[in-house]
Amino acid sequence: MTKLSKGLYERLIHEDEIAEINRLILEGRASVQTPSFIENREYLLAELMNRLPEILDEISSSKDNNLEKAQAELKLISALLKNARFESKAELESDFIAVPPQVLRSIHEPNLPGVFPITGLRTPWLFSSSRSEPSLLHELITELQAVDTVDILVSFITWSGVRKIIDVLKQATAIDATGKSRTKFRILTTTYIGATDAKAVNALAELPNVELRISLDGRRTRLHAKAWIFNRNSGFGTAFIGSANLSESALISGIEWTVKLTQISNEPIFKNAQAHFETLWNDGEFLHYDPGNHDHRIA
Repeated sequence: MTKLSKGLYERLIHEDEIAEINRLILEGRASVQTPSFIENREYLLAELMNRLPEILDEISSSKDNNLEKAQAELKLISALLKNARFESKAELESDFIAVPPQVLRSIHEPNLPGVFPITGLRTPWLFSSSRSEPSLLHELITELQAVDTVDILVSFITWSGVRKIIDVLKQATAIDATGKSRTKFRILTTTYIGATDAKAVNALAELPNVELRISLDGRRTRLHAKAWIFNRNSGFGTAFIGSANLSESALISGIEWTVKLTQISNEPIFKNAQAHFETLWNDGEFLHYDPGNHDHRIA
């Protein structure tokens, strides 16, 4: 048994720790709590994810080559799935992992696979403007090329920022032969301290399948949030949340911190971001902006 260090914990108790923890409880030196059903599931999943890499390493360590290692690891995971309790046999059989293992990267138009983000669609990432890491602008442009709907929330928008992505926005919203565009955009912004450029807002609002809502009260400073939410019908959505507005300095030269969340790994936070955007989208302070309406256009 590993000696338990002083400090805070939030995990399930292991069998070989029960005696020690019971002794500490009697001495008033340990606290435990019975988890709810939902909490228990979360802790079980966390325990599995924490222990699985070590188990896989142990299983594959005796194998001679990468193919044998992959087959041994696949055998273990398949056994776990086969022994899991599903409500129906049909559901169980449909979830077996194919052999040999392969990773699906995209479903796309013939011979148009698109560009896959350097930071992927599973693992969270911190963009910190470091020259040795992928740039925020590059990853935003890449993600814009394969997404169903995009929700953008920024305090202000400048032409210097819009011009960096306008080409990919035009491609994403271009009307195809069926009269539809590939991607739908919803954009929320403000006229915060006069920083928003009329040219930038008009350029975005004039694109097909783009709806822009704006707070025209330039005296208010309530909106400081910045986020790009990429919603994908595949279930592999992403959200970029941080300090970067839609400006050249924020996307390229400024020192900005932006966290990329993934739907597959951070679903509760991802859904929370979606819900909060929806709340702001329906807030009466943000008005539909029509660049064709003279009364709406920003001078």
